[in-house]
Amino acid sequence: MNLSQNHFKSALIAVLLFSLFVPASLCANNKYQYPSQEKIDKQVDSVFRKLSTREKIAQIMVINFTSADSKEKQAIQNRLVKKEKVGGVIPLGEKSFVSAMKRLNQLNKMAKIPMLVTIDGEWGVSMRYMEVPAFPRFLQMGALSNDSLIYEVGRLIGKECRSLKMQVNYSPVLDINNNPERHIVNTRCFAEEKEVVAKYSIPMMRGLRDAGVAGSAKHFPGHGDTDVDSHLALPLLPYTKERLDSLELYPYKHLIADGVDMVMVGHLSIPSLDPTGTPSSISKPIVTGLLREELGFDGIICTDALDMFGVSKESGLAKKDIPLAAYKAGVDILLMPEDVEESITVIENALKNGEITKESLDMRVKKMLTLKARLGVFDKGYNPYVDIDRLNEYTDLKVMTPQMEEKLDLINKVSKETMIVLFNDNSAGYGIPVSFEGKKVAYVGFKQPHLGYEFGVLANRYGKVDTILLDDKASVAELKEAREKVRNHDLVIFGFNGVDLRPYINYGMVAEEIDFITKWAAEQPMIAVYLGSPYAISNVPNYQNFTAWVIGHINTQSNNFAAAQVVFGGVPAKGVLPVSAATYKPGESVIIPDRYREEYFHYVGTKADSLGLAPMDLKEKKRCFDFVATSCRTCGRWQTKTI
Repeated sequence: MNLSQNHFKSALIAVLLFSLFVPASLCANNKYQYPSQEKIDKQVDSVFRKLSTREKIAQIMVINFTSADSKEKQAIQNRLVKKEKVGGVIPLGEKSFVSAMKRLNQLNKMAKIPMLVTIDGEWGVSMRYMEVPAFPRFLQMGALSNDSLIYEVGRLIGKECRSLKMQVNYSPVLDINNNPERHIVNTRCFAEEKEVVAKYSIPMMRGLRDAGVAGSAKHFPGHGDTDVDSHLALPLLPYTKERLDSLELYPYKHLIADGVDMVMVGHLSIPSLDPTGTPSSISKPIVTGLLREELGFDGIICTDALDMFGVSKESGLAKKDIPLAAYKAGVDILLMPEDVEESITVIENALKNGEITKESLDMRVKKMLTLKARLGVFDKGYNPYVDIDRLNEYTDLKVMTPQMEEKLDLINKVSKETMIVLFNDNSAGYGIPVSFEGKKVAYVGFKQPHLGYEFGVLANRYGKVDTILLDDKASVAELKEAREKVRNHDLVIFGFNGVDLRPYINYGMVAEEIDFITKWAAEQPMIAVYLGSPYAISNVPNYQNFTAWVIGHINTQSNNFAAAQVVFGGVPAKGVLPVSAATYKPGESVIIPDRYREEYFHYVGTKADSLGLAPMDLKEKKRCFDFVATSCRTCGRWQTKTI
């Protein structure tokens, strides 16, 4: 076979594999082809006229499940699907991706009316199933200097959802991180500035839509400036209507104008909008008065999960009465109600008693059925079942389907475009990009040694870098030993690899360790590579002791890979700060527009890696990492490796 025949064969295999993931409703330009209104109307009418009153009520409910639920819970779910004919389901997170998809198939098989499958997957299916590689979180994408990649992230998240038979993603998040002291939504928000949130949310929503997935803007009217988790209690927004209109509502106005399918109402107490303090999800002044009438939203309104304490406990209502309260407020879809059968009965009795009208119920049911029809659920020949035998193609990087390759390529692009150099003092030659001329350079990877290993290998492709890896249990004693080993080095690159995104645990930082590291940075030129939250620098006293500070957002392989290349000049530094941190304001950063050395596109040691395996062979790497990860006492708790 000649070269051209080989190329043809490879291309044909790629096309065949790709076609297995792409629904027939996707056209040549890779956009989902929505059906005509005539087709939608026929399908809706065909289903609607066969529904009893009780079945109509069940259709506007979306119930949750996990495959780890007890037999008693599963029996209730089975009954709700088979007998009551609930309109949709939402799988919640658990460890086993495969078992969850098996349970989804079971429920779909029981459904006499095809169900709407929804997911809360802001950074993709991985938000619920960690076995699946994750797309970047919203706050990291807020560090992009423009929105050019966000549409593609939305489209690929939508494509992933569709291939797993999910038609709705409760995304994007429109909350604004405008208060550095009150950011309960944290990494789920795009930015601190309302304009950025609106600008970046629109391409995310459009990407989902073009993949055939309905998005849902949330958490209306705005959960950003709160310090209470509505899963646990009822947050208070104590601001005037004028302030809410100018800030929190700003992105909603833009997405409504752009045709967002759905808006999710959060559980918030907002006295300026409803003096009774009623949770917003069951407040008529907020749902109907503000969202429907003032903002003119004519799409689908859904609640946030009705089992969250912000409404289930704080409303003072019996669980069975909460769905009716949300219905009366003007909500169309009831997400995760408790006591579902009793809730259906309560709404049914309200209809009989004249508290609600038949017309209002019919309108809601037709909205749900129309959404299903638009997303192809009623199409003849539609297959609602996930192919269990091929789920490894979503998790196993060795399989590397065209879909996985496209996904990983985009994740790496976003990582490289979002690395933030917060400050950089290169006046004496100890900043970024690192100079090796006449210098002895070291890298200390603090915790998460697998990341430290890859950083060290990549560093040595740019110049000689002595590497020290400290394991997850390393403390100040090990830090002191590391400092002694690199005392004669001219420059130290310090990798903060084992940090956390949660502010209430100080971002995973130990005060004694941080104090030692920052004092060390005052004695010896040191670059910080912080694979964590932009906010965290506010909790690092004397961070100015470093010559440069790189923010890598979250300790993933792709961010570590990108951060290393920024430090050594392999890729430009383009990321901008999405929120206020310490003395720095949104939009600030040090832009390094050019690259000075070679850029790498494939992870260390992969088949596609242009330089093949790392200098430490795989057998040696495994031995070293088994030792580090288990804190083996034979040789000590940390390992030094000069590459």
